[in-house]
Amino acid sequence: MRKPLYVLVAITTVFILLISACAPAAAPTEAPAEEPAAEEPAAEEPAAEEPAAEEPAAEEPAAEEPAAEEPAEEPATEEPAEEPAAEEEMGGKTIIMARDSEPLSLNPIGDGSADNGSIFMIVQIFDTLVETQDAPLPQPAIAESWEVSDDSLTWTFKLREGVMWSNGEPLTCEDVKYSIDGFGDPEVNTFYSGFGSAIESTECVDESTFVVQLNRVEGAFLDYLSTMPASIRPKAIYEELGSDAFSESPVGSGPFMVREWVRGEKLVLDKNPYYWKEGQPYVDTFIIEYVPDENTRMLKIESGEAQIATEVPYAQLERIQALDGVNVQVEDVMAWDAVWFNVTQPPLDDVNLVRALNYATPKEAMLDALMNGAGEIANHVIAKVKYWDESVEPYPYDMEKAKEYMAQSSVPDGFDLNCLIVAGDQVERQQAEILQQEWAELGVNMSIEAVDVSTIWERWTGGGEQCFTYPGAGLSSDALSDDNLAVVFFDYTGGADSFWTSWNNERAIELVATAGQTIDEDARTAAFYELQQLAMDEYPAVPLFFIKARTAVADNVTGFKTLPVKWWNLEDVDITE
Repeated sequence: MRKPLYVLVAITTVFILLISACAPAAAPTEAPAEEPAAEEPAAEEPAAEEPAAEEPAAEEPAAEEPAAEEPAEEPATEEPAEEPAAEEEMGGKTIIMARDSEPLSLNPIGDGSADNGSIFMIVQIFDTLVETQDAPLPQPAIAESWEVSDDSLTWTFKLREGVMWSNGEPLTCEDVKYSIDGFGDPEVNTFYSGFGSAIESTECVDESTFVVQLNRVEGAFLDYLSTMPASIRPKAIYEELGSDAFSESPVGSGPFMVREWVRGEKLVLDKNPYYWKEGQPYVDTFIIEYVPDENTRMLKIESGEAQIATEVPYAQLERIQALDGVNVQVEDVMAWDAVWFNVTQPPLDDVNLVRALNYATPKEAMLDALMNGAGEIANHVIAKVKYWDESVEPYPYDMEKAKEYMAQSSVPDGFDLNCLIVAGDQVERQQAEILQQEWAELGVNMSIEAVDVSTIWERWTGGGEQCFTYPGAGLSSDALSDDNLAVVFFDYTGGADSFWTSWNNERAIELVATAGQTIDEDARTAAFYELQQLAMDEYPAVPLFFIKARTAVADNVTGFKTLPVKWWNLEDVDITE
């Protein structure tokens, strides 16, 4: 769940061991066939993207062409040539992406890579045993197929033959074992330790057979193996370089390899000539430019300097869509927005009050006015992940009903409320101002306090604040099922105090454990469906919107898609003349 939520991620990884239990027998599982992409949720620590506050990334200097010589004259003075088209500059097919976030680390495991800026690049460089595709279940990657024992504790993976690192060396079962052992070691996998905490031991039976023994049933185990910290790393190189140096010069078996990384400016990725997917990647080079300023990002796609630009501002959706040669892809992802309350700060422990605030929130009008309809009214407190129940009703806007619940609350005449928002985010500010105006009809005197990202997490996780919200683009899930988000948000014993709301509901804790103790899909679905309704009825929050990805893509770019986990498989992308 999938970030600077650095503070969040660090604390939520305390979140842990679900009680082990025997699950119904599962038949040997060949890698699931790819199904049409259902918006699958995931289980993982919410990831927060750090809103950019830096100057736009510097553009790559334009190459100069020598002036033609003319007899009997001094050589013409060279003038800087206009920046050449990407394909001329880099050779072969090249795509430039103007991106709102930059990586902090390219090491898939450890302390520095829990942000979306890092994760979305790491998945282009490394492979996992199973991978996230546009499908409801993890798909084969380094593992061609797998089987699980009747007690759901032993997982046997058939490894793909002939996989090579980007340096041409073979990827071995020992590399897989080294990587998954690290994934299960909380001293190595420091940010996502809960994902691998069920691993008891691993074994290379032979060069193509890898076995993982669990210490308890883990319902989301396969989903967790598709996430970034479970990336397969080359043991010899990693041990020789160490974590920090490997982050700067990573070697993976994924579709791309690093040519150049200029922090604060760009990451240049070349195709891995040894990549195991035949004929891919289709593009020779991806230049990922860090362009935090949204207007500068849009100018790059408008001018043709970039062929892809992320996070199209809501206010510019119609204008960018109307450009010749550009299409805005608005796609469902596992991201969401809400307002959270701390029940240790009365009267926010009053269910009637929280219900009143929900009914007094004009979500339809906010969606149209602030987001140009590029979202969906949320009927859950977390993202729309795998076990999402569409039949659960969201709160409608009903001021009369809001006043009825307010009259039944402990503060029928109102109260003072201070709510933290991220400074510099225009949509969050406008959203908060609408809530301030609407909730005033209930007697709520709401003050809005805008602070920077690090401050907002420090204060919210400190437990002394009343109210908190965060940009919807910044919270997402990195795994395909609900488990980790459920632990973080609904299990008070899980290490994050129910996302620091301090909501301590025995039935919610029980449902999270029930779902995690089995791989039986019917049992997991039933538990998560009940949990969703319970959260909507009693959780201390105002769910707002399921957020959609908004990416501007040139018409001559094909195969680009934002996956439910919010990243992209760039090996599928191509460009035509």
